[in-house]
Amino acid sequence: MTYGGKGNCLLIRVRKAIPVNAVRAPIALFAGLALFVGLASSASKASNSPEQVFLSTLSTLRSLDPTVASVRVRILDAPRNKTGCGNAENGDSVGFYCQLDRTIYISLNMLDSISKNYGSSAVRYLAAHEMAHGRQHAVTGFSKDLVWSSVLDELQADCIAGSYLRIAYGYTPESTQGEEVRKFAYNIGDREYRHHDWHGNPRLRVTAVSLGMRTTEPSRCLSSKRFNYESLRESGAEMLRQWRKKN
Repeated sequence: MTYGGKGNCLLIRVRKAIPVNAVRAPIALFAGLALFVGLASSASKASNSPEQVFLSTLSTLRSLDPTVASVRVRILDAPRNKTGCGNAENGDSVGFYCQLDRTIYISLNMLDSISKNYGSSAVRYLAAHEMAHGRQHAVTGFSKDLVWSSVLDELQADCIAGSYLRIAYGYTPESTQGEEVRKFAYNIGDREYRHHDWHGNPRLRVTAVSLGMRTTEPSRCLSSKRFNYESLRESGAEMLRQWRKKN
């Protein structure tokens, strides 16, 4: 509309007679330019929204790692809170990977909050962390199926996430984006050591994601077929059966 306004003012100031068609053409042109600029601006804002940053990151990671190609995503917008793993306790602020349907669930409220407080790199880190759980599910299984705490799974996912960000976007611990990620990782660390869902204290989380950002091989985060919790559990169960037979 700004361009159209300027066009009208300039034309009105012209004193000599101007054909009506000659006036309409510039007005239409300026109006068209205003509409184009407005649409382009809206499209740019939409493509940079936290939701689009999150989704585009997942899409990039699917193309880079075949083990997560089938991982899906669903955006939760309160009051919707139904997931493949049951109803989310707080549907307006959730983010997790569901093993039962191999889907990442994330709320718009959480994405907006993270983007506002920590930046878009933190949103990419969140996407990479949840996708890392998809890799664990496909490649190694989860240590929480063997031990009481999930902290090993979470720290491994941080490491894989860092590696994903290094491969896809060139993040390093020293880069501006890497610093954003490290700051976010530090702030979401917790010290609830006795909680089953403990994710790791601030220093552990920063160390894990920094380690990942120094390598372009997620397998260095102990996430390869050579290190598999599922096979470990099976072999452990077999050893227990053999021991019981002997005793």
